[in-house]
Amino acid sequence: MVQHILVAHDLSPDADLALGRAAQLAQQTGARLSVLHVLAGNPGAAEQRNAQSYLQTTLERHGLAQLQPWIRKGRAAEEILTQAAGLETDLLVMGRHHRQSPQGFTGTTLEQVLQSCTAPLLLAVAPAAPYSQALAALDYSSCASRALQAAWQLLPAASDLTALNIYEMPDLDQPSEPDLALQRELFDQLLSDLQAGLENSGARLHSSLLHGERNSCLDSAIAALQPQLLALGSHSRGEISNALLGSLTRQYLDLPRCDVLISH
Repeated sequence: MVQHILVAHDLSPDADLALGRAAQLAQQTGARLSVLHVLAGNPGAAEQRNAQSYLQTTLERHGLAQLQPWIRKGRAAEEILTQAAGLETDLLVMGRHHRQSPQGFTGTTLEQVLQSCTAPLLLAVAPAAPYSQALAALDYSSCASRALQAAWQLLPAASDLTALNIYEMPDLDQPSEPDLALQRELFDQLLSDLQAGLENSGARLHSSLLHGERNSCLDSAIAALQPQLLALGSHSRGEISNALLGSLTRQYLDLPRCDVLISH
């Protein structure tokens, strides 16, 4: 259950989008909402007042005038991780901070936070509206399973979540019928085990098994389903370094087509 949502806000328009999403999810789930801004370096009194004023105006625009933002000083990634742990955050929401960076996602605060964050991290890039379609790329790792479970908690009733498993092989090859049947049996068992632990929220769970090259299969599923939320496991802590999503997570964070939820 999502009980506490933390938004890391850097006073950018992208962070405003993240705040809007966090506010929508907090209202939907009944979770408590906190907003954090980190002042870099040794800010003066005027910089602190400007940050406070900007955040209050933004919060009022989102109907959150009663909320008092947390303002801290220091290195952004370190403070975000410290506050996320101290506040027992169930979901950390951030905006896209690398739109103008020639290195893209690499080296950003988002990347640094993702490497050590224990809570699911939601990269919010689209205007807030309740999710109606979600896609979870599901392999046999625990982090991918946790990503699906975290995504499920963010879905309202009558929404759809599709669990996608990719039987990886060259696009031009075809799997044998016995191999495909075994893959389907294993995937169905995994999904059945996961579904047994999901709360009955009125959302619907579907499954899809594709075979081929992993990037093209996931791209095809995104194009077909047009999800507003994509859930991925991070595989960043030694969990099968060459597993299905290990090399995909960075790609979809670098060029997000929708909101992206990452879980360790």
